[in-house]
Amino acid sequence: MREKDKDNSDKSTFQENDLVENISDESTSSESTSSESTSSESTSVESTSVESTSVENTSNEDTSNKKDSNKNIFNKKHSNKKLSSKKNRKTTKNEQVQLVRIQKLEQIMAEEGAELDPETIVSMYMPGRKAKRLGASILRLDKMHIALVVLVFTILILFVMAFMQEKMGNFTINLNRLELYRKGIAIAESGNFEEPTARLSVNTVQDATNISLADLPDNLDEIDGDHNGRNYMAYTYYVRNAGKEDVNYIANIQLDACSKGAEEAVRVAVWRNGERTVYAMPARDGGPEEYCENFLSDKLVCSFTEENFLVGNVDKYTIVIWMEGDDPECVDSIVGGSVEFSMTIDAIDSDDTSLLVKFIQDIKDTLTGDKPISAAGNEAPSYYNEGEVTWENRRNQ
Repeated sequence: MREKDKDNSDKSTFQENDLVENISDESTSSESTSSESTSSESTSVESTSVESTSVENTSNEDTSNKKDSNKNIFNKKHSNKKLSSKKNRKTTKNEQVQLVRIQKLEQIMAEEGAELDPETIVSMYMPGRKAKRLGASILRLDKMHIALVVLVFTILILFVMAFMQEKMGNFTINLNRLELYRKGIAIAESGNFEEPTARLSVNTVQDATNISLADLPDNLDEIDGDHNGRNYMAYTYYVRNAGKEDVNYIANIQLDACSKGAEEAVRVAVWRNGERTVYAMPARDGGPEEYCENFLSDKLVCSFTEENFLVGNVDKYTIVIWMEGDDPECVDSIVGGSVEFSMTIDAIDSDDTSLLVKFIQDIKDTLTGDKPISAAGNEAPSYYNEGEVTWENRRNQ
């Protein structure tokens, strides 16, 4: 009986325990269910938030697109206005250019009439056409033609440079080769005639300032050859007759070029066999400057004639050139100016026979030993039989 009651009590306890476990499981289930529902709610809230965010982003994008489209429309309108204004200005400018061309054409037609060159009309409407055609024609040349053109231009430039050097860089003295040099007349910068020639060249003075006659040395006529000073040019040379016949000659000093009116204040002093003469441009009143003789003309300074230049004679010349500071024409306006001179010695009585006759006569004289001429033409002929002709033993002492 007692065992039965004990079994019943254990059974009821077991049932109670099962009931408690069921209740706890249900509560746990309900809690999980509620948490799941809560999670689902939060998920729905998040999705709603995402949807709202996407809606807001979409609205922002639409607004931004509208602004960009409005901006693009404004820019297009603004650029169209600029293009139209530029086009209008260009059109106006072209119209003005065409009007000027028409006016030029009318002027040319009025001046030349029916003889108007069609090339002139075309060039007016096609600026730079001649230059383009010249460039195209050069490009059409082959290499040989281009090399030939370059060579011609190079020779031309060298020739111009040589001419400028001779005319502008030097004071030159030239003896007539055909009428005097071949007959035994020669010039030299030494009285002993170590190097007789037909041409002498003198270095000019650069950047000289004005001086006066009193500033010049006293021994200018006593020094042979080139003896320039700081502000003056000085040169002494000799002319001799070492031929077989008496001749005559004329020596001229020319003003080759000048600038800025410097010729108005220049002085040219010439010592001829020891006698000095100073030359200058005429004064404002037409009379000579103090202690000077007038230039013979605007281009001719002076002239010396020797009508009986006997065999064995020697003449001596000293040329001095400077800017006279005491001349009223020596003013600031001539600063930077220049003057260029040369001297020529020619025969007074020229031989009118042709060059061919003279050439044949020279060959005949050379073969017979009568008045032989150097084949190269560089050696000065000397036919004087009584030794060398010099300044010291000259005939005309």
